[in-house]
Amino acid sequence: AAAVAAAVLCARAIPVVAYDNGAPQARLPALGWSSWEAFGPGAAHPVRDYCDANSVMAAADAFHEVGLYDAGYRSFHLDDCWSIKERNGSGYIQADPTRFPDGMTPVIEYVHGKNLTFGLYTSGGPTACMSSRAGSRGHWVQDAAAFASWGVDWVKMDWCGGSDVNGSYTNMSRALNQTGRPMGFNMCEWGVDSPWIWGDRVAQSWRISGDHAGTWVSTKGAIRKSASIARKYSGRPYGWNDLDMLQTGNGAQSGYDPTFPPPNMTLAESITEFSMWAIAASPLLVTTPIMNCTAEEASAAFAARQPSSQPPRARSADAPCSATLVRKISEAPCTSGVTFGCLGTNSTKKMWVRGCRGVFACDGVDNVVCNEECKTYPTQPCNFTCACSGGGPSPPPPKPKPGPSPPNPPKTCVGTLNEVQKIILLNREAIAVNQDVTPQGAPVIDNDLTVWARNLTGGSVALALYNEDDVPRSIGVPSFELLGWSSTARATVRDLWTHTDNGTVVGHLGNVSVPPHSTILLRLTPI
Repeated sequence: AAAVAAAVLCARAIPVVAYDNGAPQARLPALGWSSWEAFGPGAAHPVRDYCDANSVMAAADAFHEVGLYDAGYRSFHLDDCWSIKERNGSGYIQADPTRFPDGMTPVIEYVHGKNLTFGLYTSGGPTACMSSRAGSRGHWVQDAAAFASWGVDWVKMDWCGGSDVNGSYTNMSRALNQTGRPMGFNMCEWGVDSPWIWGDRVAQSWRISGDHAGTWVSTKGAIRKSASIARKYSGRPYGWNDLDMLQTGNGAQSGYDPTFPPPNMTLAESITEFSMWAIAASPLLVTTPIMNCTAEEASAAFAARQPSSQPPRARSADAPCSATLVRKISEAPCTSGVTFGCLGTNSTKKMWVRGCRGVFACDGVDNVVCNEECKTYPTQPCNFTCACSGGGPSPPPPKPKPGPSPPNPPKTCVGTLNEVQKIILLNREAIAVNQDVTPQGAPVIDNDLTVWARNLTGGSVALALYNEDDVPRSIGVPSFELLGWSSTARATVRDLWTHTDNGTVVGHLGNVSVPPHSTILLRLTPI
């Protein structure tokens, strides 16, 4: 017991600061939501790694509607869903012009308007894990500059196609800092190079293992991996071991990774997932649908979310005018009434374009070339007008491009969580165990995963009585010396899932029966 108590006291002496570059909300483990398994086009079922501008803005609304914001969540992250593989002429990464026709800036500004920080994904290879999207290898400085110019607050860098783990993450970290905009950095190299040893020099968090799925096997494996990390590499302010995104309450409604079995955890297993992520001080980023949506042509909610800089519109006194796309030249989408159109009287009729370039038929005039290049696209689309006259030869056909990306349809969405998610994700007492500056929790006895402890600010200790077995198990704390307390210490006991005060204990915590795959999360406060 004395040796264990010494280990607990040693954990308290771990340096209190790791990688602080001024990024917002980086001192504590990230607490928020991720798009990874949460979006689908229009009102369609969510699919893995999908997002579009309308979905993002609707989810920012839903973030508040379902109570995540009131419970303390502040981080809003897009995973591998937003870019295209092709870079612009200057080599900068680009948002998918079909899904994000106005670029990333308007949606990031919308999320910031909801008082949330915005996180964005990239990968350390030449392409992202979804190979139709760009990775950052060889473009560290350009991509960091793009993220900063758009207003990104946090960057996750995956490891598909990567080489030289330490060098790649160091290069991106340096590039992010050189922009002058403080951005948090998450290393997602799946624990292949023991990032808990060196990651705190370049990032605020690092994945310790592969992707987490919504199954008990995956949950149990992540907990075992956390327990295996030496105490001297404990998470601490500005440097946290990341067990990956929470699958809390996910089931058939989520866009789960098809390479894994469908999410199927029970309520008890989901409580264990959240409890153990919390006591291990892992980032708590839940990836789950948080809204129900109805597709429609237009709606007041959809209109309210549109950027304020709209293309010119015809005055009511103008005569009817029409424009039809014959051939698209631009990378930017050409959508009638959105990125191109026609206005003016019979004598002054003209076309307008917003990012779109192409050959049009304008009120009966063929081969109207409106091909003004927008040098600020996609960061800021340009508005141009072209006279509906003259005509001329058609330009050469464009180079072949990848197949079309799913569209960006308008929809009306209502924020929603299922009952399991309400019970777990909004539990402020469990969240408080996670949102502390003390070193992460760990098993109090080596090679025994049943009792985990985390010292909390103010002197309390969070305890997790954890049963990974398939049968009930009797678990307790035979001596408070295991917690670094005296053998005669007195403490009150608070159950953080039943929200009940369970009396006072002296010197030890008696055994209780913990059901299979379950966790009892307690807060012991010395008196």
